Amino acid sequence: MKFLLFSAMVLLLFSCQTSSNKQLDVAFSELNTNTEASLRGLHIVDEKSVWASGSEGTVLVSTDSGNSWEDVTIPGTEQNDFRSIHAWDENTAIVFGVAGPEFGYKTIDGGATWNVVFRDTTSGLFFNSVKFADAKNGLAVSDPINGKFFVLRTEDAGNSWEQVPDLPPVEDGEANFAASNTCIEYLPSGKAWIASGGKAARVYYSHDFGKSWNVSKTPMVRGLASSGIFSVSFKNDREGIIVGGIYDQPELNTNIASYTSDGGVTWQPAVTMPKEYRSCVQELESVNDSFVFAIGKTGCDISTDGGINWKFLSDEGYYTFRAIPGKLEGFAAGSSGRIAKVIFE
Repeated sequence: MKFLLFSAMVLLLFSCQTSSNKQLDVAFSELNTNTEASLRGLHIVDEKSVWASGSEGTVLVSTDSGNSWEDVTIPGTEQNDFRSIHAWDENTAIVFGVAGPEFGYKTIDGGATWNVVFRDTTSGLFFNSVKFADAKNGLAVSDPINGKFFVLRTEDAGNSWEQVPDLPPVEDGEANFAASNTCIEYLPSGKAWIASGGKAARVYYSHDFGKSWNVSKTPMVRGLASSGIFSVSFKNDREGIIVGGIYDQPELNTNIASYTSDGGVTWQPAVTMPKEYRSCVQELESVNDSFVFAIGKTGCDISTDGGINWKFLSDEGYYTFRAIPGKLEGFAAGSSGRIAKVIFE
């Protein structure tokens, strides 16, 4: 069933100098999805094809830039929450849920039918994020099982998955966050990163497509179950950014963003922090400009120097954001079925 667009311009934001010394304005245009689901999974294939997923088994797809949405919710999964989604095109997508034993589902016909691609009866599994480096290679991560993160690899576009046999042990109270499907970063080079939170706030990193892993400490806030790193994004093999904070105390902004220039081996705290807790960080890049955008339930910020300094944009909040490839535009998703087109100009 298709749902028509209801567009309301809800926000015009700040002026900022980009890398080309241009003034930057940004606007959110909220779209009508006709759902009240909490949406934390979001994937942008291109300007036309957008997928979203979330609570009550909800999966949505748009093939016209968000002007209308088709509800392709997976039958029988109403008790699941699909926090993670990846799409290859308007017909092919995969979702991972937080509840099993059927965790992973894939469609090749635009959501008309779904097949189970990962099933596991291990007690305690809770998948937080899935990320693909390219068309074939993907990673998925669950909260720890037997003292280590439960990490899956695929080399065949998610049709089959295998568990990574050996990872560094987690610290007591360390976990991942399923806040925005961005606690994994994975690049075509085979470099990958997984961010953690809770009693520890560390970054696990791999140089071989997730086959082996090391772990580094960060200066990020830690110590509470709701604190730590919520999102990681890398511009290339060496330059990366992490953001987070304390979910239930979002106004606290000490040590909520850090950056690296050595591939995640060491991390430095941002000089100027985002205003509040942020659950998602993403790079935007066009022919002439590039910058980093962070967003959370209480607002958003921008950095034009690789995450060293942040400038507050607005208190308009969403859980997650993805850029349209090659454009200074994207989509944000959040609570109560909210999806917005985001335009930087």
